[in-house]
Amino acid sequence: MLVSAPRISDSPVILPDPRRLRVLDLLRFCAALAVVLFHYGDTRAWGTPNAFPALSAVTMFGVYGVRMFFVISGFVILMSAWGRSPGAFASSRIARLYPAYWASVIALGGLAVAGLVTDHRPTLSELLANLTMLQHGLRIRDLEIVYWTLWQELVFYALIAVFAAVGITYRRCLAFLGGWLVLLAIAERVNADLLQAFLIPFSAPYFIAGMALYLIHRFGGSLYPWLFVGAGWAIALVQVLGENPPAIVRFGVPLGSALVVGAISLIFLIMILVALGRLDGIDWRWLTWLGALTYPLYLFHHHVGFLLIGRLHTPLGNWLTLPLVVAVALAVAYGVNRLVEVPLQPRLRAALDRSLHAGDGYLEREG
Repeated sequence: MLVSAPRISDSPVILPDPRRLRVLDLLRFCAALAVVLFHYGDTRAWGTPNAFPALSAVTMFGVYGVRMFFVISGFVILMSAWGRSPGAFASSRIARLYPAYWASVIALGGLAVAGLVTDHRPTLSELLANLTMLQHGLRIRDLEIVYWTLWQELVFYALIAVFAAVGITYRRCLAFLGGWLVLLAIAERVNADLLQAFLIPFSAPYFIAGMALYLIHRFGGSLYPWLFVGAGWAIALVQVLGENPPAIVRFGVPLGSALVVGAISLIFLIMILVALGRLDGIDWRWLTWLGALTYPLYLFHHHVGFLLIGRLHTPLGNWLTLPLVVAVALAVAYGVNRLVEVPLQPRLRAALDRSLHAGDGYLEREG
């Protein structure tokens, strides 16, 4: 069922917060689990390539899980920023991202110092840069293979924060999305590195489509948002079909174009169903808890799995090791959520909010 469309104007509109879409928690978790299974099936820790030849025919599509994350992020971040000041939006994002991330960097640094991570021993400067989450922009190596997506998200958040400072409205969203698309094409045409750094071309079509789908969800379907969804889908396909090397190679052969198109199209179709309210019946309360595991699972799974697989697959066998390692990764994610995120996120956000208003009394006295 479409959401009834409120009156559209050019002035910032603050509408009541929509109820939580728990189906997005489920989709985020499924995307994270797809990435986990892709990494676990592909890791060299098994001691042999193609450790699960039949299973990998399915799990290989997990490489596209991050694209699902980006579409969901476009949807959710616009929803989160609507009606908020840039400072309030920044506080919410920093408090959401950094506690589990800091725990991840510290844990990986500890594993490296203990000699348990042998592929790369980070330097002090690499550790410090990774603690900021800005290492990709500083051209410093990520400590963890999954960190590259966080840079894409940070740049997107910065764009949305600037947009929030202007004031987010329906028509301004359309202008924002249209300008983003045009600048993407211009940056590609003139090979403008600085412009591309701001426009994040890899993830942009997914963010754009996600934002447009949120407009459809909130205001009802109309032509302009659908055009942006279609443009995001088309550009995403152009990108993935032109990847060199291709994202998915099975037994040395690139995945067929039809399967690639199908995988990307399925991501868009699922999110279209969310925007149209067709999946609103998926509203079980426990999905909120499942969604809470997604981020720490994504951050911690790779090295946890790599270490355990290397030590367990020989005595236990591959088929017993795989579910056991997935279970351990989920347990670690639960522990990080309960011991790090739950206590630290509200405290960090409260401190950031207080900091935003630290000068208010001084300004009043000066006035």
